[in-house]
Amino acid sequence: MSGLTDPTIAGRAQRRPEEKRARLLAAARTAFAETGYGASVHEICHEAGVGIGTFYHQFPDKSDLMRFLMDEEHQYRVRSFDTLTASSAEAFSSELARVLAGSDPALLRAMIEACGIDERLREFGLEVRKETRDRLATAVARAREARNIRRPALDASTAAWATLGMSDRSIDSTITEVFEKAVAVLVFAEADSVERAGA
Repeated sequence: MSGLTDPTIAGRAQRRPEEKRARLLAAARTAFAETGYGASVHEICHEAGVGIGTFYHQFPDKSDLMRFLMDEEHQYRVRSFDTLTASSAEAFSSELARVLAGSDPALLRAMIEACGIDERLREFGLEVRKETRDRLATAVARAREARNIRRPALDASTAAWATLGMSDRSIDSTITEVFEKAVAVLVFAEADSVERAGA
């Protein structure tokens, strides 16, 4: 009988740190989304129902916790970019706007705020930003190819940079429609139409 009980107890002991980490991450998402990067470790621990020692066992500091969340958000974006299709310019722009708004727009605002405050997070943000841009540029190129855009007004990399720059400033859902229209122009406008418009 003890042979059956021992693995069960060991399994529970191993899951407990994982469960606590999951609760900490969920609490951090909520606290950062509601309060911004100013949310304290104590608030996060209280929300998660764990002690402060548990937090420091999982993460060296609040910056490391935010970095983990930023990496999760980055992975969400690049996975989404890899599956973007161009059935129409409007559909592509709408889906891209949804992805760039983040899995949680309030949390995304806190991440941008954190990068403005914390030097280590700023450096990390710049690193992931480059990969994000590269993956988005690949998605733009793929969408252009699918729509048979031969002479785009902007190269894919420039269109990706401009789109990312606009997305940081358009997290507010009230300007989503304007953002989607701008993305459609950045991604799908052909050089000939831009030349005609300028004339």
